[in-house]
Amino acid sequence: MKKFNLIIVSFFILTSSFIFSNLESTINNTIAVKVGSSLITTIDIQNQIMTNLIINGIEINQENINNNKNYAIKYLINKTIKKNEIDKFKIKNYSREDLKKYIEITAKNLNTDINGLKKIFKEYNISFEVFEKNYKLELLWNTLIFKIYSNQTNINIVEVDNEIKKIKENKNEEELKIIREKILSKKKIDKLNLFSRSHFSNLENNAILKFL
Repeated sequence: MKKFNLIIVSFFILTSSFIFSNLESTINNTIAVKVGSSLITTIDIQNQIMTNLIINGIEINQENINNNKNYAIKYLINKTIKKNEIDKFKIKNYSREDLKKYIEITAKNLNTDINGLKKIFKEYNISFEVFEKNYKLELLWNTLIFKIYSNQTNINIVEVDNEIKKIKENKNEEELKIIREKILSKKKIDKLNLFSRSHFSNLENNAILKFL
């Protein structure tokens, strides 16, 4: 068993031979990393690098491609670890509205709409479907965390009341009620985020990785 944080240096070994000579270049689709029984291929890595550059509005050149390799590989490993856990718990439900909003915001940041975003992906010969599926996976992960930890998100009401007291001046009852609900919601989300990081960290530390 290999610790994830001990083998990150292997990225340099793997990616040293992963070079794009130009935007039209192609590479053989070979297995690059095994995460348990799941596989990450060189095409997966290429697609993720290009996706990262495009959605962040970064110029596509050799230097930026090189700089994105390690991030792309780590992202794919993390995604695979999460997917294996999602499959283990057979999680199927996610917020389709959140998925739609994310894609719309991504398109807007690039001064286009969803159809325009799809055209950009097609222009660079990368998969929009994979981009969409990857964010769907994050939403499925959120569902998983909520399912496991939702009964552990009890909030200290005294702390909430103390926060309300600090801001209650010149606020009517309805306004205070809304503020209270927002504070409670934020505290629950913060707790779930903490559980999410802890749960993933445990999976990450026990992941069996093999670089090929």
